[in-house]
Amino acid sequence: MDTPTYDDAHDVPAESEPQVSTDSSSPEMPKPSRLDDPFKPRVGRHLVWKDVQMTLKKKKGDEPQKVILNNVWGEVPKGQVTAIMGPSGSGKTSLLNVLAGRASSNAQISITSDVRLSNYQVDPTSIAVRKRIAFVAQDDSLQTTATPREAIRFSAKLRNPRNTTDEDVETLTNHMLTALGLDQCANVLVGGALLKGISGGERKRTSVGVELVTSPTLVFLDEPTSGLDSFNAVQLCELLKKVAEAGSSVLFTIHQPSSEIFNSFDRLILLNQGRVMFQGPVAEVNTFFEARGHPCPPNYNPADWIMRVAVTNSVEELEQSGYFPKDHRKHGLPQSGSVKEALGLSDNPHEKSNGHKPPGILAQSKLLLARELKNLVRATHALKTRIVMTVMISLFTGFLFFGVADLPSDKFINLQSTFGALLMSLMANVFSTALPSLVAFPEERPVFLREYSTNHYSVLSYFLSRLFMELLVTALQVTVSTMITYFMVGFNADYVIFWTGIYLMACASTALGVLIGSSVKNASVAIEYLPAVFMPQILFSGFFIPPELMPDWLSWLTYIMPLSYGVRLVAGSEFDGSCQDMISPATNTTMNNCDMILENINSNVDDFWWYYLVLLCLFVFFRLLALFVLERKAKNFY
Repeated sequence: MDTPTYDDAHDVPAESEPQVSTDSSSPEMPKPSRLDDPFKPRVGRHLVWKDVQMTLKKKKGDEPQKVILNNVWGEVPKGQVTAIMGPSGSGKTSLLNVLAGRASSNAQISITSDVRLSNYQVDPTSIAVRKRIAFVAQDDSLQTTATPREAIRFSAKLRNPRNTTDEDVETLTNHMLTALGLDQCANVLVGGALLKGISGGERKRTSVGVELVTSPTLVFLDEPTSGLDSFNAVQLCELLKKVAEAGSSVLFTIHQPSSEIFNSFDRLILLNQGRVMFQGPVAEVNTFFEARGHPCPPNYNPADWIMRVAVTNSVEELEQSGYFPKDHRKHGLPQSGSVKEALGLSDNPHEKSNGHKPPGILAQSKLLLARELKNLVRATHALKTRIVMTVMISLFTGFLFFGVADLPSDKFINLQSTFGALLMSLMANVFSTALPSLVAFPEERPVFLREYSTNHYSVLSYFLSRLFMELLVTALQVTVSTMITYFMVGFNADYVIFWTGIYLMACASTALGVLIGSSVKNASVAIEYLPAVFMPQILFSGFFIPPELMPDWLSWLTYIMPLSYGVRLVAGSEFDGSCQDMISPATNTTMNNCDMILENINSNVDDFWWYYLVLLCLFVFFRLLALFVLERKAKNFY
């Protein structure tokens, strides 16, 4: 069965590729020429670094520091492709992360470096520099339900100036797809483990295209050929040559390339135990090794040979042979100037106008929400699972408590059964709505972190789009659940109060789930934290043990449990005025079974507005706390 293609505008299988007009005339806004062709020649920047040191700090006083990078030096001339090779653990990825601004000093690691662009000293971790860097990670973290066309267009819309027209974006996207050789699969889903999609080579080229939409000054790639067959690996390297020829400085790590790929490099940096074992043009590799007593045998892959020399000889032996050359380049003092001068950016006041800034939070949220809706439509299994789970739990509850709310209220056991049905209905909604939200962010974490680290959007924009989607889906789930249980059990509560009480409680519980999901690394860990969402609500809701009987240091938890207020709302509407006063034969006093239940759970009809307000406050509190955690996690990740 063929993989379907998708027309972006209507989200249906496409009959043919839509033709996009490339007419650049516009009386109001001239077409930005740099968006015409992603591989159009431009002025590049020479990247040079020296004295790059990365040290793992001591954990104990008697432990020696572990040196990850030891005075590493090197350069990537503009218009050239430079590869970093070395044995496992030699510091390849660490060096790449330092130069790309994805690693900085913290409590565990100390980093010092001197990085220059065209002899301007720059800080790779600064936002201005990182916006001019394209970084392609080893793992292709792409939206599985998007197509290559949509992925590239999404990146182009978010990372180019806000005055860029849709026509400009379409032109850029089409040129990028053609240059990357993705025309044939442009409208095929990227896919993933559970969804058929494009091939590994096409996925890697899509990842590269997503990063090239800004015509970056520096292009970094971590093991770009990993997992690719020889043909796709060669194709990718040819693509990187085109990127370099356009003016970008291209640097990537690679473990053990074929001879064809190795000879396509312009320069090589060979690392061994965090030190530079060789640095220079690839054409000089054989001469360098031969002069030190390790000539490459005839018909032998040079990449395999130099790796063999690096692995089979100790550092001391290699030093004695003359490897690990010193940095004899004459750098001089760095030029004084701004980051913009280093990057070759304009200081024209027109460039600082709002039109040349990236899209704002609302525009970002709109694009993210559109993608979320498209993802919801295409990944129907996720929505179906949530609805099926909601229906099944609601039906079980409905059949178990079928018609109990219509039983005579003069028997206390009937009221207990009705209250049990209410409690089960609310708990079922807590479970069915909070669980998917708990695991949603850990599942999307790789895509979010990649896009955030490359300045696609802010954490707030992502958070708002997710919030709106979760509110919609939660409303759908609560509606399905209440329509089943309300009529099967025969509840007498006002349906509006019944629905709004459960909905607000579900939203607050979902917010708690999002908070926990934002704090963990993956979905499996999130599942392990599942009891942390449900058990406290059951234990501290006040239904099994009143707050006054709880230990003082635990009783306060009752007041932050959404389930507690949800039950008070729904039970108050269900039992208020539903029972007639009766005379107790034991005490000869008037008693009301419904009032007894409401008193036991501290529910008062006059306080309904308070319950609504508390649920709303809990929802806002948990969401803001989740936003804070997400912001911290995202900023500290790279």
